[in-house]
Amino acid sequence: MIKVENVSYSYNGKEALHDISFFTKDEMVAIMGPNGSGKTTLVKLMVGMLKPYTGKIEIFGREPEKARNLIGYMPQRDAIAKHIPIRVGDIMMMGVSKKRFPLREEKENARKVLEEVGLLHLWEKKFSSLSQGQQQRIMFARALAKNPSLLILDEPFNAVDVPSRNKMLEILKERKERGMEIVTVVHNINPILHQIDKILLLNKKCISFGTPSQVLTSENLREAYGAEIQMVTCEEGYCHPLIGDEHAG
Repeated sequence: MIKVENVSYSYNGKEALHDISFFTKDEMVAIMGPNGSGKTTLVKLMVGMLKPYTGKIEIFGREPEKARNLIGYMPQRDAIAKHIPIRVGDIMMMGVSKKRFPLREEKENARKVLEEVGLLHLWEKKFSSLSQGQQQRIMFARALAKNPSLLILDEPFNAVDVPSRNKMLEILKERKERGMEIVTVVHNINPILHQIDKILLLNKKCISFGTPSQVLTSENLREAYGAEIQMVTCEEGYCHPLIGDEHAG
């Protein structure tokens, strides 16, 4: 269960988020909005990396910093310094254990999840030597490796090809069916639109929160993006917004 109540946050006196509130339980939620809308700031608040200036956040009834053992977090790929010669296996173990000498079961689980995304053969490779898509899938696997109750992903599909993205979505669907709560920041909602339960449309404030049909309206999108957004309805009846915003915010 995630509960966000009247949360605001500022950087050096400049407001990044204003009075954000939403509640979700047993759902897959997408956070979308234009560049600079506060999406990454919000997920950092949810994992306890930042503290709200006002309001509060509860993760399974706890403050975020006290719920970190229940959270799997995938930051944007740039969070891993490229000049550090760290191996893929080491990155995976960072996701499952804080011990200097991890348990055998922890290593086996990390290898199992990496195999699930099709990259176990890269265990001994340097992370910096890999393609952007491979790095992204490894960061995704690391977030899953400790089998969290809540999975928070920040732009997980950037630089990932379509087959790999579809595999990641299959894994997310399976984890959700097993009871995992999932929150993902996306710049393009369309590839996951049929998978999600709720959308938080954000531009420093909550423009709308609800089901895709409730949120993805011309009025809401105009308010969030400051322009008219063309919509296309697919055979399943979902309205897909054609948004040219291709970067994280």
